[in-house]
Amino acid sequence: MKLSIKSKLYVGLGLMAGLMVLLWLSGAFFINTLADNSGAIIQDNIRTVTYAQQMEKAINELYTMQLSALGNGGSMDRETYNIVQKKFEQALSLQQKNITETGEQELTDQLQSNYEHMLALYNSLTTKEDRSADVISSRFAPSYHRLQQNLVQLTNMNVDAIHRKNHKAQQTANQVTLYMSIIGALCSMLGLVMLVRFPGYIVEPVRELIQRMKNIADYNYDQTLDYKTGDEYEELAAAFNQMARRLQEYDRSSLNKIMSEKKRLETIINHMTDAVIGMDADKQILFANDKAIELLEQPKEELVEQYVPDVASQNELFYRVMHAISEGDKSETEYLKIGKEPEHYYAVETIPVRQKIPETSYESAHLGFIITLKNVTRFQEQAQAKTDFISLVSHELKTPIASIGMSLRLLNDQRVGPLNEEQEKLLGNIKGDVNRMKQTTTELLDLTKIETGNVQINLAPVSPIDLLNYAYETMQMQAEQKGLNINISVSRDLPLVQADTQKTLWVLINLISNAIRYTDTGGMIQLQAQEDDDSNFIRFSVTDSGKGINPNYLDKIFEKFFRIDKDQTDQSGSGLGLSIAKEFILAQGGRIWAESNFGEGSSFYFVLQRA
Repeated sequence: MKLSIKSKLYVGLGLMAGLMVLLWLSGAFFINTLADNSGAIIQDNIRTVTYAQQMEKAINELYTMQLSALGNGGSMDRETYNIVQKKFEQALSLQQKNITETGEQELTDQLQSNYEHMLALYNSLTTKEDRSADVISSRFAPSYHRLQQNLVQLTNMNVDAIHRKNHKAQQTANQVTLYMSIIGALCSMLGLVMLVRFPGYIVEPVRELIQRMKNIADYNYDQTLDYKTGDEYEELAAAFNQMARRLQEYDRSSLNKIMSEKKRLETIINHMTDAVIGMDADKQILFANDKAIELLEQPKEELVEQYVPDVASQNELFYRVMHAISEGDKSETEYLKIGKEPEHYYAVETIPVRQKIPETSYESAHLGFIITLKNVTRFQEQAQAKTDFISLVSHELKTPIASIGMSLRLLNDQRVGPLNEEQEKLLGNIKGDVNRMKQTTTELLDLTKIETGNVQINLAPVSPIDLLNYAYETMQMQAEQKGLNINISVSRDLPLVQADTQKTLWVLINLISNAIRYTDTGGMIQLQAQEDDDSNFIRFSVTDSGKGINPNYLDKIFEKFFRIDKDQTDQSGSGLGLSIAKEFILAQGGRIWAESNFGEGSSFYFVLQRA
């Protein structure tokens, strides 16, 4: 009958478990037997020897007291005599209940009879006048010696029993040692056999399988396994051999398919409207479609299988593409202008190609990049049209807004005429709306300058503490009106930063204004400047104790026109401030971000380079 690996493991491990149970049961049995023998010695014979010693001591005292009384005319201490007599009788009573050896009952009965005879003889002598030494020595002394002899026999009998049982316990211990040694040797031999045979039986086929699999991984498909074990290994060998044959057949027939698939992929790539270039991890160009060759204006044989830096040194457009990738260090870079009259805009994207390593489930190997140039001229023209429209509308709105502001000042002039309370309230609302429109148009103009690249950045060394002090002085009154405290924390020995003072102050004031808006009365705003983790930068921060930012909005607050409070009654913001602040900081070579614990306040950070 053929057994599976599982069944063989069950048999081997079950046999080992059975022997262990047998060892445990036999050990328990022999130990209990040894304990019983030892307990018999302690519980029975030792007690009898103790009782005999107590009776011997008591009978000696009685005999001494009786001789003294017979010599003194019968006078003695009766109370002491009764106590000693009672001790003897108690020990004798306990002995009568502790009969364990053959002949011990007869000897105990004889001891009791001799004791009663001795007491009766003493009582008869006390009533007679003849108490001579001859009478005592001939009649009374022999009764005492018989009692002594009985006690000695009783003691010797139990001592002999102790020696006999001790010898038996020793024999039992020797038997336990022998049997346990035999069973332990059998278990050890079986364990040694299993230790030698089972690991090899389990591991050796696996090792051979691993080696065969490595050979197949090296494209050596002529591999077979020959297991005649009648278990799962035989099934595994059959499945492996079938797999190897299929791979061998596939290897022979797949070359034409691979070439056909390669041509099909090349055809698909060549018909793409976007320019596509592929390179490997060693910066070797693998392929370039027809659109890429058309844009680069370089023959295919001078691109494919060429080293990327060599091509970039000879082709200006390819150099610009690689430079845009290296400068952007992200999947999408700034648009490239290609051609003249009309200009075309292309977005350069890099897609890293990675492959998971078979040996692990989380690591992957870098194979190279795929570079695409997408024609985004239409989107760029639309964006430019939008920017021009916003700029035109903003400029056109500045004049009527200024005119409305002048009219409001004239209406508030008492020389024009007094206003009632309702009219003054309406004028106040109109004035607030005009200020918001003025702020929005100003921000829109700044935004169009940023988008068109017309924003002017004038970098110069500036003290961080001066920037914080200017912002503090500008916003202090507004904070005090709302009952807020503004604190400044900055080290005096901080180095200068390379910054545009006007635009950096605009960013700080905008951040402080937002903090004031979203912090309740009695709160605190902390302004801080310190060295960044990157020693080339100084980090500025504006921290408030307000209501914080919902985590769902934290990554969107720097987007254009995004507002956290869009569902609230406060509509004083346009949603452009943080977007413009981000562009100002990025234009100065820094970066800006925010952190917040919802309900506990927010912190806005930006870093600028050291001067």
